[in-house]
This record gives sequence, structure tokens and C-alpha cells, in this order.
Amino acid sequence: MISRNLRLSSDQELLVGIDVGSTTTKIVAVDPEQGTILYSNYRRHHAKQLKSVVRAVEEFARECPDVPVRIALTGSGAKPVAKKMDVPFVQEVAANAIALQDKYESVGSAIELGGQDAKMIFFRREEGTGALQVADMRMNGSCAGGTGAFIDEIASVLKVSVEDFNALAEQGTCVYDISGRCGVYAKTDIQPLLNQGVAKSDLALSAFHAIAKQTIGGLAQGLEIEKPVAFEGGPLTFNPVLVRVFAERLDLSPEDILRPEHPELMVAYGAAISLKTMFETKSRTASEYAQLLQNAKEEKDADSKEARPFFASKEEEEIFRRRHATKPVEWKQPEPGETVRAYLGIDSGSTTTKFVLIGEDEEILGSFYAPNEGEPLMVAKRALIEMRERYKKAGARLEIIAAGTTGYGEQLFAKAFQAEYHTVETVAHARAVQKYVSDATFILDIGGQDMKAIWMDNGVITNILVNEACSSGCGSFLENFASTLQIPSKQIAEVAFSSRHPAVLGSRCTVFMNSSIITEQRNGRQPEDIMAGLCRSIIENVFTKVVRISNRDSLGDRIVVQGGTFENDAVVRAMEEYLGREVFRRRIRASWEPSELR
Repeated sequence: MISRNLRLSSDQELLVGIDVGSTTTKIVAVDPEQGTILYSNYRRHHAKQLKSVVRAVEEFARECPDVPVRIALTGSGAKPVAKKMDVPFVQEVAANAIALQDKYESVGSAIELGGQDAKMIFFRREEGTGALQVADMRMNGSCAGGTGAFIDEIASVLKVSVEDFNALAEQGTCVYDISGRCGVYAKTDIQPLLNQGVAKSDLALSAFHAIAKQTIGGLAQGLEIEKPVAFEGGPLTFNPVLVRVFAERLDLSPEDILRPEHPELMVAYGAAISLKTMFETKSRTASEYAQLLQNAKEEKDADSKEARPFFASKEEEEIFRRRHATKPVEWKQPEPGETVRAYLGIDSGSTTTKFVLIGEDEEILGSFYAPNEGEPLMVAKRALIEMRERYKKAGARLEIIAAGTTGYGEQLFAKAFQAEYHTVETVAHARAVQKYVSDATFILDIGGQDMKAIWMDNGVITNILVNEACSSGCGSFLENFASTLQIPSKQIAEVAFSSRHPAVLGSRCTVFMNSSIITEQRNGRQPEDIMAGLCRSIIENVFTKVVRISNRDSLGDRIVVQGGTFENDAVVRAMEEYLGREVFRRRIRASWEPSELR
């Protein structure tokens, strides 16, 4: 988006602010006397931040090549670029406050949403002078829920363009409870509603309510949001329905809402006018700045790191594969006329439904594992019916002695199938481990959207930790990125093991991780390198966000891994690398899906 209002002479100095955000680059040229924006440009940079600044300056130079300008940069990606240009850098919250103080006589609070960040600024009047000052500010940290990238994710689920998202939400009439804290959780909330036929317009509106709820609850944290409230940033510029939702939740009247003429440019504007009072710099022509940047090339980031491959040799890989070899559970063929008495255990997980059929001697007779597809009860019902039909076709009769349920849908499934027993997942995990690893000291379960760490002492649970607001490092996290990289989920481990130059991605939320991946791809990483880095990041997430132990010896000597994510050999390998010791994984795996789900 470019706007121009240029009537300039070669001796008129302009103040230029460039805001390099998490997803977009904005440039404004300001008349220092009138404070009016004479030129602006707003574009997504697709993680190519330096190139985006080069392009913005070059396009501006074509409009006014000989006009003297002074430039300041701001934004999360601006500091290294400012250094290359030898121009001042302004912290973005400071730039935003400067812009608001310049435009308004009275501001109580400001809410700014960007591509991956969210900020809230609280103002107060200075005693004596009455000058408007920043009293406090809050910014999102490790989670990008409730930002522009969150809207992008929901738009992709609803199969609507980001540009049409606001118009879709405007048609909404009913609000559903959707998680705003995490894009993965939100998708899980939305998919079943879509399957039930809920209108996409209602889901788009519900997503805006989730964003407002997340921002208000997550950033204000008990501080009163004083009126009037200024709304800024791209998501609040291009989605006026989102502003309306904030107003409803904050009980704001039209007089309480401040919407700058160009909300998406306010931070860049603040950087420009900061040059009037905060910095004394020499002016150059726009062409000179463009020439300064002309030879700037995107180099590998200074902090870009490379990990070693998963295995140092083929022999090391073969030893690992033999130690963790698994085989599918074979359905035990009954004899014609036989009555098979069995117990049924059902695990209704966050993303998958599993069950195991065991005989009276606890021998496993059959198993089932399949995605929920937003309809866990229907998936389980079809699977149970087909299992019954299998026995009928074999001329046998299946008699379920008793059924037990666990997982997310523990209570729901217990009532639906009239189960005799239900229990929480942690107890179910511990009971299962005791059957096969009686001396287990620590159990780590990683599922589709959750993880559980369980400490054991002689068969007794002594401590439990679970993830809370973030699903990074879980199965859905890994599968989502595999899909983006066009890697089938069942081939993730093989692809990761093939990497010779694994990326180091750290532990980040889904949205932030996406930016890291784009950056690493720009640095030449291939899909297998990214996948290897993601498998390691899952384990890093466990031990930095959930378990958080100071001494790995506290896990004991007998560590057991469970859950669908650990079917992935690369995640098991990453776990052993991180801990520096071997872990135990059950050697059998579920293999049967009903024919309707194949």
C-alpha cells in the first residue's frame, strides 16, 4: 500500500520514520512543520527485513531523489538495519507514545496489535504540568495468540483470504467460545464447529472475540484500561469489526474510541517526529540513502546456528533403530464359535481416539488409533461397530466384560458408552507403565496438544506437571509444520534423520516458530534441516517450559516415553540426546483403523 501527497522543493527537509515489524515494513515521510504525512508505504516483508527497507527507501527516492531527509528506524526487526544505515533507532513503544502524544491531547490507554506482537500502553497526566506521560506498558512475550498472525491462521482454517476476513466477521451473529491464547488450540475449537455446520461468519466473529479476550486479559493483567482508548496497528486498521468487538468488551462509547487517520503507520510516524527532539543527525538526500543501501545484501543472521546430525555414523543409527524397533499389534483371530471375553480401554485424546482390547489374561487382542476429525464419538462408534463385525465375520462372538475411559473425553465417553470405569490420564499412564516397566522413575507423555511429566517412586506418583496455555512442542505443532513443508506425518523421522545441517530453532510458540523457519529457509536450510530442528525443539520445549528441572538426575534412571508424538523416532532420539541417556518406549504400536477412516 503506497500513498503520496508530495509537493516538495529540494530545500525542504523531511523527517522519515521506518517501522520494521514482525511481518510488515512501514515508511512515512513527515513535514516537520505541519506534522502531516506526505508519503507512506506499507508492505509485508516475508521475513526479508533488510531487503524490504532497501526497497522502501529506493521507492521513496524515486519520488523525491533530491529532497534532504533525516531517518529514524523502529520496530522489532529494525535495530540491525538502523546500524547498517547509521541512523537512530527508537524503541517501538517509545515511538508509539510519541505519536499519540503528538496527535491527541488526551489518551487514557492504547492497544496496538501487530503481526506477531501485541502491546498495551497506559497513560497518565504529570502532576503540576498536566503533560501526558506513559505510566506503564505491557507486551506479549512467548505467545503470539491474539495478533495478526493469529488472524492469518484462522483465515486459513476457514479457507478465506485475510483481506476478506473482516467482511466475513461482519456478517456474524453468534459468538462461540474459541481459544485466543494459541492458534493450535483455536483450530481444535473451530474444526468441530465447522463439522457441525456452524457458519464461517460466526466463527470469524468468534475469532475476533477471542483476540479481544486474550489481549485484555493477557496484557492488562489487572490494570484499569482508562478511556479514551486508541486502537493502532495493521490488524486494527484493516479489521474495523475487531475494533467494534474491543469496544463492546470494554464498554466504550464512540467518544471513548480513538482511531488515528493511519493507525497502521503510527509507530513509523512516532519514529519520524522523534527526530525533532530526541536526535541531532545530519540530513542526506533520499538518493544518498538509497545508494548507501544499494549494495546491502541479506547475509546469514549472526545468530543462525547449525546443529550436528542425529547420528555420527550408520552404525550408531542402526543401534538406535534396533533398540527402539516397534511392531504393530496384530488382531488375534478368534476360533469359529468362540466367545471372546475382553476388557475395553478407550483414550479420548485432544486430537486422536485410541482403544485397546485385552483378554482376561491381559493379552492384547486388538487396538485402534485414528484422528478425531472433530467428531471423536462418531470415530469411536464406527470403530467399535467394525470391530464387532470382524468377530461376526470370523464366526465368533465378542463379549465386553467392562469398559474404561480416560483422556480429554473421559466423562463424555463414559456416559456415551456406559463404561463401568473412568480415570484421569495421569493415573492411566502410571498403571500402564507399571505393567511393563515396574521400576519407572519418570514418565513423559506428549500428545496432540498436551504433554504430561509424571514422577514415580516405587509405583507411586510423586509429582505431575502439564503444559498450560501453549501447545508448542506437541504433536499438532509438529504435524502442522510438516504439512507446510509438504512432508507426510509418517515420514517426519526419516526426513529429519536425513538432514546433514539441522537448524537450531529453539523453543517457541507456533507463530514465532514460523518466523524462525522462514529466516532459516532464507539462510539456505532445506526441509529436512527444518524438520530435524523442529523435532529437537519439541524436547527443548518440554524442558524449558514444562519440566524446568535444574538437575537431570532428578528424573531418575528409568525414563519412559509415551504418547503418539513418541511414535516419531526422531523425537525419541532428540530426547535421548537432550538427557544424555537411553529412554524406554513400548515396542508395540496400534495399527488398525476402520475402513471408513482410511
